[in-house]
This record gives sequence, structure tokens and C-alpha cells, in this order.
Amino acid sequence: MRKQLPGRKLLFDPRPKARREDLYDFDAELEKLLRALGEPMVLVSGLRRTGKTSLVLTALNESGLPYVYVDLREGFTSTRELYALLSRSLSEFAERASRWRRAGELLLKLLSRVRGVSIMGFQVSVSWSPRERPLVSELFAALDELGERLGSKVVVVLDEFQRSRGSVGAALHSAVAHSYDFHENLSFVLTGSEMGLLYGILRNPENPLYGRAYVEVRTRKLSREESVDFLERGFAELGVEVGRGELERAAEELGGVIGWLTYYGYLRASGRGDLERVVEEAVELARSELENFLATRVSRRYRIALKLLAQGVKEWGRLKRALEDAEGRELSDRVLHEILHQLRSHSIVDEENNFTDPIARRAALQL
Repeated sequence: MRKQLPGRKLLFDPRPKARREDLYDFDAELEKLLRALGEPMVLVSGLRRTGKTSLVLTALNESGLPYVYVDLREGFTSTRELYALLSRSLSEFAERASRWRRAGELLLKLLSRVRGVSIMGFQVSVSWSPRERPLVSELFAALDELGERLGSKVVVVLDEFQRSRGSVGAALHSAVAHSYDFHENLSFVLTGSEMGLLYGILRNPENPLYGRAYVEVRTRKLSREESVDFLERGFAELGVEVGRGELERAAEELGGVIGWLTYYGYLRASGRGDLERVVEEAVELARSELENFLATRVSRRYRIALKLLAQGVKEWGRLKRALEDAEGRELSDRVLHEILHQLRSHSIVDEENNFTDPIARRAALQL
């Protein structure tokens, strides 16, 4: 059941890619993911803006497997929000499946049998009312039966899976664990950019998913040479000439993060700014993301710690003393340990306290 593919996308197209020829030099990662699709659980991990969504969509389209794509990037804190996400995702799947009459009709028929599910055209509505809402595992069971009837694996993609938190997230984890054990026609693809949180779910002995085997595919940052080559190819596609010196500066400033390189190429080629302006816009976007992270932290220590790390204060003793100077009192080692643990879990800094994204480091300086 292959999705109809759009026309070829340029390298600097800011939207996710969905075809092999549109990806830049990720053949090894793509081949590994294609081999893994169909396994009970596949993990696609990597830093923000390193091409996870493009990699997953391309693999799905190349495989021809039917799939449901659940976008958890905004997170959810209530049953209502989760079921609204599932309704939207199943509706998109139903519309996609409608291009293959048997698959589309069968999907809607199976879903209509699930309590609390109503169908209108290709719109699937899942009730969140306590008296009639289905278990998430019941929805997965319908997808499993669809796979059995079609003689095909059905892939369920849960994008940014680490955003599934709290009691509602735990219910989703339980449903995935149940399906892992009992639904042989489902293959779950979990993606995540906050790797510490993602591994914290899968490696937590108290989590229902603990002990489940998975295949992991990791995206990567481009090398300096690859970054320059990517930019050269992208500008060549558009017939735009940019000096080698600027390309090398861009590669240095943007640190091999393909999402930032694409953003730069897109804006630069459209005449919306030079490298300096594009970097300023990228820093502002990254600063907004850091502010969202800080908004969930009561202590202002996180803000101070981020600025200190961005200034190069990374050694434990110096960092602890600088935090104490800022607060005017002594702090326990436990306080600093928790701050660094959270920053690492969210993939903001690495184990050596270096920022994983140079744009985020510049943004932290402005906090």
C-alpha cells in the first residue's frame, strides 16, 4: 500500500522529505531503517533537526507498508488531548488508505466496530468520554486485524515519544507494551530527540516497556566537508552563486545540523537575508525553545547554569562556585547534579557539558 509521492523536493525545501533522492547522504541510515521496519519496535533517535522525520517518511514510502503517524511533538497532558491526536492520526491514515479501495474500506469497517469510535467519510472520531472511550490497545487491535487481513505489517509511528508523560503517557506506554506482546502485525517506530528522556522510558524497570527489545537507528550531524557539499548542491539546484568562504562560515556556525543548514539555504536563496541575519533568526528560534524548557523549571538556577555553560564554564568546581556566587549561598552537589542531568536528558548538553547544537549555545548567551 504505497503512498502517492509528491514531485521531487529541493535540498533546501524546509518541509520533511519523503523520497530517497531528496535525502542528502543518509543511505546507510535509510537502509538500516528499511531492514528494521516490521520489527516489533524500532527506535529512531537523534538530535533536533537532524532529519529523523524525513528519514522515517522516506523509509515508510519506500517500504510501501501502511502506517499511522502520531505526532506527539506538542505533548499531551490529558486523555482528551491524546484521543484528539489519535483521531487526527487515524483520519489521515483513512484518507491515505482510501486510495486503495479494499484497504480503506476495511480500515473504516474495523474501526467502526470499536466502542467509542464514530466514522464520517474519512474522519475518524475517538470519544474521550469515560463511559465510552476505548482503550488505546483496542485501537491497536483493530490496526493489527487490518494488517492480518492485508497480509502486511502496519507501522505505528509515535513521533517524539518521550513527550508522552504522566498518567496519560503511562497508559500509552502500557498499550504499546501490550501490542508488542500480542499484536504480531504491528510494528512500532518511536522517534525521539531528547535521548535521555527516551532511554529513561525504555530502560526504567517500572515502565511497562522495560525489557522489550528494539532496533535503533540514529541520525547524525554532518561533517564540515559534508555541510559545505550539501550547501553547494542546494545552491546549485537553485542556480544561486554563493562564495566558498561564506559556505565554510555557514558550516562552522551551524555545526552540521542539517535542519539549520537547510534553513540557511532556504532563506539565503530566497533573498531574505545573509548568513548573519539567518543565524540571528535561528538563534531567536532556539532561544524560544530554551525558554519553553525553562518555563517548566521552577528554579532560576537552570537559566544561570545555561548561561555559564554557554560562556565556557564547564568544569564541575568552577560551575558550582559560579552558581553559588550568583545565589550568594552554598549549594549541595546534588543540586548541580540534577541540573546537569536534566540538561543532558533533554539533549541540550552532552556528557562533557558541551552544547549539542552551536545555535543553542548562542541562544543560551542571550537568556
